[in-house]
Amino acid sequence: MRHIFILNPTAGKTQAALQLQPIIESFFEKYPMEYRICITERPGHATEIVKEEVAVGDAVRFYACGGDGTVLEVVNGLAEAENAELACIPCGSGNDFLRMLPDRDLFNDFRALVMGEARPVDAILCNGTWALNMCSMGMDADVANRMVKYKHLPLVNGSMAYNLALVQTFLRPLGQQLRIVMETSEGTVERSGNYMFALAANGQYYGGGYHGSPLSEPDDGLLDFVLISKISHLKILSILNLYKTGQHLDLPCCETFRGTKMQVLADKPACVTADGECFTTTAVSFEIHPQAVRFVYPAANVDELLKNYKNSVISQSST
Repeated sequence: MRHIFILNPTAGKTQAALQLQPIIESFFEKYPMEYRICITERPGHATEIVKEEVAVGDAVRFYACGGDGTVLEVVNGLAEAENAELACIPCGSGNDFLRMLPDRDLFNDFRALVMGEARPVDAILCNGTWALNMCSMGMDADVANRMVKYKHLPLVNGSMAYNLALVQTFLRPLGQQLRIVMETSEGTVERSGNYMFALAANGQYYGGGYHGSPLSEPDDGLLDFVLISKISHLKILSILNLYKTGQHLDLPCCETFRGTKMQVLADKPACVTADGECFTTTAVSFEIHPQAVRFVYPAANVDELLKNYKNSVISQSST
């Protein structure tokens, strides 16, 4: 298997991805495997690199070294490719998809990821764009769109950038007329009304740690739909912490469903976000694609695996 490292130099605040380069080189000098380091130069570059490498046809593992945007670009290059795997090395301000996963600290262990195992997870197709974690239309998409200008400010982390964007959005008129059609296990469900937002979730966290969909599982073949009806500004302040900590599902303003597809129609152009990638439209579709991505979980017993690998290399070189 080839190992391709996608380093985003603009992720985070300290060019953390670039600091991985000597670690990568040192590891593969000690444990010889085919690898390549690619440093992205512009938006969309990671997707271009991944598509080219996938087209070669052999087994290849991509390491998204950056934040949620880097992961999004890599996913859009390899979704539904049987020969490709996705590993994530968190170097950005958010990395929200990893927050719900067991042994999350191991994703910072470079050796553990290289020796890790890929398992299938689901992905969301949103108007032609692939997403791994969360998609939505409405207020929270507006916040995601605005937080871009805050997250690169000094001393501002992902959660703080989201909160600053939230305050800016909060000062504007809230709510929009939406028509929502969901395909659920109980059939088609429709809703119409004035909503804050409509969320389709494969993961649990977004916005730098908001627990928007606490019951989601990334490999169950279903999306969790969370609908929040329009409420007053004062009410928002009273429930914001409940939403952040995932205690909002029983609130009167919240409805939840599980299913395979959500279509949302807005009476006027509204903001949509797909894992932080934002655009404006009046119609959007969020559809689950089961097992579309082979996601790498880091190995817990990495020292033993490395020992076995080295012994194997020595044995092969002596024959």
